Amino acid sequence: MRFAVWSIILAAIAVGIALLLLNSTGYVVIFSGRNRIELSLNLLLLMVLGGYLGFYALARFVATLVAIPARVRDYREERLRTRLRQSLSDSLLAFFQGRYASAEKSAAAAMLGDETKGVAAIIAARSAHELGRFNERERFLDEAKGSAPDVDQARLTTLADLLVSQGRHEEALAVLKDLSARDSRNLRLLRLRLQAEQALRLWDPVLDTVDALARLGGVGPAEAATARRAAHLGNLARDSQDTAALTAYWKQLPGEMRNDPIVAATAARYHLALGGTGAAQAIVEHALEREWSPALVALYGEAAGEDALPQIERAENWLRAHARDPALLLALGKLCMRQALWGKAQSYIEASIALEPTHDGHMTLAALMEKIGKPQEAVLHFRKSAELAG
Repeated sequence: MRFAVWSIILAAIAVGIALLLLNSTGYVVIFSGRNRIELSLNLLLLMVLGGYLGFYALARFVATLVAIPARVRDYREERLRTRLRQSLSDSLLAFFQGRYASAEKSAAAAMLGDETKGVAAIIAARSAHELGRFNERERFLDEAKGSAPDVDQARLTTLADLLVSQGRHEEALAVLKDLSARDSRNLRLLRLRLQAEQALRLWDPVLDTVDALARLGGVGPAEAATARRAAHLGNLARDSQDTAALTAYWKQLPGEMRNDPIVAATAARYHLALGGTGAAQAIVEHALEREWSPALVALYGEAAGEDALPQIERAENWLRAHARDPALLLALGKLCMRQALWGKAQSYIEASIALEPTHDGHMTLAALMEKIGKPQEAVLHFRKSAELAG
């Protein structure tokens, strides 16, 4: 459309000029000393126009000649940039294909250009790491220093990632703390920090990092719960030799953790080891009210106090809803033994073994047989417990 419009305009101008020249009768006289030159006005105009066009063409030709070296230089530079970008692309493709030697070679070639040097050095470092060439990895990472801020952050993130994968968690954590100060909402950095903190058993920082990831949507509810459980279990183990510290930590735990069967069972075992049967009973009873757990029920039988009657009553109430739970029946048997209710104890333990023969069940029944003066039966159950243990 534009071509057609300009064609019409130029044609109109050409027709106008032709008509003007046809109707022009003027002339020009040029004197030079005794010489006199007469020219028609039309011819003079054509000569002036031709001279202008000739001068313009000559000037363009000279300018083109002068610009040839610069254009050749620009062409060569652009061709070099194209080769470098192609080398960078090849290195990325080879890296993700698992061809690390090729990736390192292509990345090293791409490092010759300022534009591609930083990213290429990072790819080369990752490739060298995968090949186990750690000295070359450090050299490539050093080559990436001094690049643009974004590239430098990528370099440090790569360094932290590689240190974590190498098991150098303290060094990785030092790098990650510096990076987190710049970008506290980076999910990749938070995940790396979580890995390093978990490996170093820094459980309080683990809880903070998991909370940050959960707020940003970087971790699912199930994964967050698992990480929190592991951290709280670690802190409980830290306080397992101090009754006051163990009690204080348990009180400040979130409700969902106190109701978690694994966490509750662990805390109860630590209290039992310290002689705190009352605290262990309370923990188990509270957790069982929220969620039934055979492991917790089995532990309840171990947490018998001086007077086991209240526990027996509570456990028999549970039996109405869980009549065929072998763990509950065995726990009741142990509680009855504690209270010297030998007949009830035998009935409960034998019912438990009938539902699920276990090493613990036969050992408990063997101990009961010894208590009531039946050594032959005791030996029989000791043998059965040994068979199950084997």
